[in-house]
Amino acid sequence: MKKLTMLAWAIVGLCACSGLNKNTVSYQTAKYDTAEYYVVAGEGMTKEEASQNALDNMRREMIQNAPDAANQGVLPDLMANASVDKVWRDADVSAKHYYALAVLLRANARNTLEPLLKQVDLKLAGLAAQFTSPTDPLADLRIAYKMQPLVLRRQALDDLYQFLSADRESFEPDSFLPYKNALKEKLSAVLVAVDVEGVQSEVFVTYVVDALNQMGLGVADLTDPDKVILVKVVTEADEYGSKKVDGLMWCSSSASVSLMDAQRGVTFARFNVHERAGTSRLADSMRRSMQSAGEEASAQITKRLEAYLKMR
Repeated sequence: MKKLTMLAWAIVGLCACSGLNKNTVSYQTAKYDTAEYYVVAGEGMTKEEASQNALDNMRREMIQNAPDAANQGVLPDLMANASVDKVWRDADVSAKHYYALAVLLRANARNTLEPLLKQVDLKLAGLAAQFTSPTDPLADLRIAYKMQPLVLRRQALDDLYQFLSADRESFEPDSFLPYKNALKEKLSAVLVAVDVEGVQSEVFVTYVVDALNQMGLGVADLTDPDKVILVKVVTEADEYGSKKVDGLMWCSSSASVSLMDAQRGVTFARFNVHERAGTSRLADSMRRSMQSAGEEASAQITKRLEAYLKMR
């Protein structure tokens, strides 16, 4: 009886093993320790096609999870450390296509990224040491603008570092945070006042303030004695009905924009924008045309203001 029982269990075990498909991607991938290896699969009708697709998929995953790192010149070095470790064909599939696994040792990824991250931190430290004491907002701003692309590069590289790390931890965040905060502080210390007069001024001013916030600059009240820049805008609107479409109401909005250096008392840029919109309701036409004018003006303000502050 005991022998019969053992035989029955052996048969069950044999059936279980025979039912296990060792050709699946999940089975083959599970053989790798994910704490040590980053593994991505690919498939194709030939061994070469499956291998190339596995490598392409690995590169694509890196870009998808750290998109800002795509233009930092580091992906070729990372992919040079990747290799196709296994290629096989699933005999149970009628098409009999091939599978491949691209493998990257996480330690090699760290060794590639860490020197670049440390190099950026070293450059940021050198620039941060140049900040004035006592503080001169405009002098510090010029240094901050030099820091800006380095901070963006550091963030992009760190996104990739975190993605390729098994624990998803950032690289020395305590070292980077002071420089990131310093950049934000120096940009916001440069105060810009906004004065918009005319029709739909509340619509227009929203776009200008948003643009300044995106630049990182501080927005001040008109009466603030510490303001560095004054953005002065006068808006107008012209309403008229369509001659071709009955019930269509047009509104043409325009804005005259002046950018002034409040400390020097000089105007360094002037420009005009004109936009129009047509709807069945005059109020909607005016709002939409003024929104378009605000969008266009904000883009120009950003470009001209940044150029002036960098060379001032």
